[in-house]
Amino acid sequence: MEPEQRTSRSLRPLSRRELLAGGARATAGLSAAWFLAACGKGSTTTKPSGSTSGAPQLSGTAVLASYPGWIGKNEVSAFQHLYPGTNVKQVNAATGSTGSEVLFFRQNAGQYDFSLEDQSGVGQLIAGGILQEPDWSKIANISNVDESFRSAYKHGIPTDYGKVGIGYRTDLVKETITSWADVWKLAPTYSGQITFLDFDRDCMGSALKYLGYSGNSTNPTEIDKCVQALIQIKPHLQAITSTGVSRGLVKGTVAIAMDWDYDVALAQEQEPRIQWVAPEEGLVAYLEGWVLINSGKHLDIATSFMNFALDPKQYADFVNTTGTAYVSSAATPYIAKSISKNPILFPDPATLAKLEYENYLGEAIALWSKAWDQFKSA
Repeated sequence: MEPEQRTSRSLRPLSRRELLAGGARATAGLSAAWFLAACGKGSTTTKPSGSTSGAPQLSGTAVLASYPGWIGKNEVSAFQHLYPGTNVKQVNAATGSTGSEVLFFRQNAGQYDFSLEDQSGVGQLIAGGILQEPDWSKIANISNVDESFRSAYKHGIPTDYGKVGIGYRTDLVKETITSWADVWKLAPTYSGQITFLDFDRDCMGSALKYLGYSGNSTNPTEIDKCVQALIQIKPHLQAITSTGVSRGLVKGTVAIAMDWDYDVALAQEQEPRIQWVAPEEGLVAYLEGWVLINSGKHLDIATSFMNFALDPKQYADFVNTTGTAYVSSAATPYIAKSISKNPILFPDPATLAKLEYENYLGEAIALWSKAWDQFKSA
């Protein structure tokens, strides 16, 4: 199996979470109202749902490979209240590549029970014989997940997703931007005031969308055209970055940015002249969730926790804590309005229809890695 260099969500959640928790919120000085809502303060207090009556007897600690803190503020304590004698421990198991992540789980067999993975990671764990399909009869709350997300993430429970679109300052850009084509067209006019994401799946995927191709293309000709398009615009880029992406938009040192939805939503709280655009050509997006690791010693606890986490009130705790775009409309009544009423984080069906989730590339991983190196070194 070829390692997926620089593309995996096993590393990328760390960068996104750092950006969400420390980059955009701290450096942009976002409003206290958003911060309180995202932390769940001032919203409905999450209480344990369900009853221990008839619940399976569980004991032990299930270990979740994830970015620590990417969980509801009260989720674990509420689960422990419902299932005394249990615990869920989060461990940062970021590796730098999904290929090496497979090796990591093999070398640490029995130490992890479930893991936060996007679809690319899921594909590689399946190929590596690491993933355990869940017993869906024990995860009845999967019915609370919206069908579009459930059908797209079939081997575990979806938890959140993010879209890659365009953020721009309406006071600095005279033209109205509606597409990736607009960004390329306007690049000479705003040369040195544009930033792109330093992740190949997001950046190359967006460029492929600009060209009218799939964001998961494995066609060598299409990949080559993608690289040439990126090389064409590169002289006009101020930076290719992965952290604090919206910082320049807030400060006014960046006019146009390829950025994630939640980052722009956060930045708008500080600078309302920032506009979010879901490009006409479509958007690449990550869809991630929890999957079971087949060598885990406490898969029963992990499975029960997966079901528990999809209870509407518990899931709302996760969303309110992180401020992420969410996958369960059933939780909307319990989610802070600053999130549920935000059209960026809770988009209309037309926008959702334009999403293409980043999937496992298989043997084309090497092709993507070579193309990304070509762009970065140009």
